[in-house]
Amino acid sequence: MTMIFSLAWAQVRTYPGRLLAILVAVALATGFLAATATFAATSSEGLRLTAAAPLTTADIVVEAPDSVHDRNWYEAAKVPNVRTVDPQYVRTVSVFGGSRRGSANVQSVATTPEVRWFQLDRGSWPTRADQVVADRRTLDDLGVDVGDNLTFRHDDAEPVPVTVTGSADLGFRPLTGSSFRFYAAPSFFAGDVPPAALLTVDDRSRLAATVTAVDRAVAPGISVMDASAAADEAASRFAGGNTQLVILMLAFAAVALLASVLVIANTFHVVIAQRIRQIALLRLVGGHRSQVSRTVLGEAAIVGTVGALLGMLAGVAIGYLGAGLLDISGGGLRVSPLLLALCVLAGVLATVVAAWLPARRATRVPPVAALREASEPPATAVRGGRRLVVGLVVTAVGAVLLGLAGVGASLPLALVGGVVLAVGLLVALPRVIALLLTPTARLLERLGVAAGLAGGSLSQHARRTAAAAMSVVVGAALITALAVAATTGQATVDADLEDRYPVAVSARTDGTPIDQRTVAALAAVPQLSDTTTVDTVAARFPDGGKATPGTLAALPAGAAAELAPELAAPAAAPVLLAPGTYLAERGLVDGDPLDVAAAGTTVRFTVRASRLADTTGQLLGVTSAEALATRGVPTVPTTVWGVAPAGFDRAVLADRVNAVAAGDPEIEIGGGVTEGSDIAQVLAILLGLSLGMLAVTVLIAMLGIANLLGLSVLERTREIALLRALGTRRGRLWAMLGVEAVTITVVGVAAGIAVGVPVGLAGVTAAVGQTAEPVVRLPWGQLVLLPVAAVVVGLLASLGPARRATRIPPAQGLTR
Repeated sequence: MTMIFSLAWAQVRTYPGRLLAILVAVALATGFLAATATFAATSSEGLRLTAAAPLTTADIVVEAPDSVHDRNWYEAAKVPNVRTVDPQYVRTVSVFGGSRRGSANVQSVATTPEVRWFQLDRGSWPTRADQVVADRRTLDDLGVDVGDNLTFRHDDAEPVPVTVTGSADLGFRPLTGSSFRFYAAPSFFAGDVPPAALLTVDDRSRLAATVTAVDRAVAPGISVMDASAAADEAASRFAGGNTQLVILMLAFAAVALLASVLVIANTFHVVIAQRIRQIALLRLVGGHRSQVSRTVLGEAAIVGTVGALLGMLAGVAIGYLGAGLLDISGGGLRVSPLLLALCVLAGVLATVVAAWLPARRATRVPPVAALREASEPPATAVRGGRRLVVGLVVTAVGAVLLGLAGVGASLPLALVGGVVLAVGLLVALPRVIALLLTPTARLLERLGVAAGLAGGSLSQHARRTAAAAMSVVVGAALITALAVAATTGQATVDADLEDRYPVAVSARTDGTPIDQRTVAALAAVPQLSDTTTVDTVAARFPDGGKATPGTLAALPAGAAAELAPELAAPAAAPVLLAPGTYLAERGLVDGDPLDVAAAGTTVRFTVRASRLADTTGQLLGVTSAEALATRGVPTVPTTVWGVAPAGFDRAVLADRVNAVAAGDPEIEIGGGVTEGSDIAQVLAILLGLSLGMLAVTVLIAMLGIANLLGLSVLERTREIALLRALGTRRGRLWAMLGVEAVTITVVGVAAGIAVGVPVGLAGVTAAVGQTAEPVVRLPWGQLVLLPVAAVVVGLLASLGPARRATRIPPAQGLTR
């Protein structure tokens, strides 16, 4: 064993350049695994810290569910050993300031300084109801600073001005569910009932007894916990918040590992071909087949270990950086040494497994090969065989499962179908590609001498070429599937929102006339094709014998013709468009009569369900302006509706409308533009990850193709020398190898696109089919870019082998 290791180490040390591709491939795959492990551990700790931070400075936490109305926390202050009681308030408001507007979470600052869980880096703590402090990121996002004024509005209350008195650098983004975060004195929350309180004690040695005493003192149903236990409980609720992203990253890592195995196997084929005489000499002096095999596997273990360690170090840095970019690394770098060791072990095992078949072929080198010069091996015929049949059958089963998952909108079935399809393709696709290389070679022969020579080489070594192409297929299929899923998913979301919200933007007041400057500003938004000022009046709708408050909207004749033609249809009574959910809850159907009271008058309408009535998020009935005017019902212009063309850019429109709304605290924004932002963020992450996967796949594919071409140059040394002796220019040799490389990448990308498009469509259909009608939209830009990238990657991969080919002297072809 020592001798075998010495031989393996001598080969690695003497010819490190031959194994560089293996080193890089292992490092990339192991780096992906280590990055995922680091990201998962670091982000989990960051989420735990974020959730638990507000509780870390107290001794006891008292919480009351919404069902408990008796919340006199100060009863706890009478318990012996309790030193302070700080009620904790929270309120969600709309904030206006700078150039943005959005939802803000306002939490109370404890009166007791020791209970405040963060420190200010600028300014002072709030002491009045009109003062707040904020984290640094909130102020940056709003474009304001300490000393500036903002406007808060809580529900339908009047807007109130506040002053920013201080800022804090929390080091992470709090999990508040709102865009912005502020902290205020308890006086800001006048009239609110605190949902929790933080207590401190004089003697922590009696903490357990004090918790029991406080529990007896407060009302039944209120939770009393040790603060450390409460912090752990709060943290555990968020520790799994990144699970889906981690699973997706693990899937990418598995794909990268698979592509690396293909590249490593091809690289060892090159290494074995370069060392045929050396291996034969070893056999000639008495070396056993097992010694040859173990030497190759020993080289794989050495190179795999070095590459895996380098990849692990890089992966830890990348994983921590990724968590930092998502603002979930507040707890610092966290990673399990055991997981990192497993990542390294996976890289080493992948290298050894990939080298097993080349090592086995190395044992077949006969000792007599040491007495002759290596010659180009004869072409081997490629047949379908039983493996191809089995692979095609498994592929068909996976495709059927994916189809059923798409029709039935079953995501678990789609995952099973995807796994089965992947297994079938890995078995069948290399043989399919190999069989297609013969007609491809015939086609290349028509394109000139260089292309013909390239086609002959590809078809002569069809199996090896197909194996190299598979690393391209794996990456291209994954990228295509992700891009198709993201694009189709976004198109489905957009179409569903356009269907559910005929009005893209709804800006309304609480009953007062809308500011005409706001009307003009919304009309000037270029993403809106039309805006309409809508008059409204408070109304009361029937609800099982009692009246329910709502609003009647009077649609002008011009807008009615475009948005609601049914309002002009002949009817015994004026038509009222109402939310479908309202009609269903009351047992009403289209055409039923409905009496609505407004401004002291009761109007009988013919009711119809319409999505137009769901625009504002309130109980809204839409009728014609004429119907209310002829019955003497007064209305007030309180609302602006904006219509956008099909396929509008939802993010751009939201930013423009937000900028307008930031200047008018009196309005509330509704309509389709307010929906779908979370889904859009998920899809954006999906596309970002696909681009990252593209970069890794490009590197691995380039290595695999360069290795294949290097082996081709080695095996065809005499042929290339003869071509040079017969007058073939170096440029034609470059062209020959370039055509080979480009053919491999283009074939791989074509196969990847053919696999990825239906898989992406089936996956997204299974995911969204239960909630919306899927809208198929292909990412034509990415689909066109992939073949272009394939040509570029192929040409780059051919540079090194082509350079070596042009350096072969012509005389070498005449002396062998």
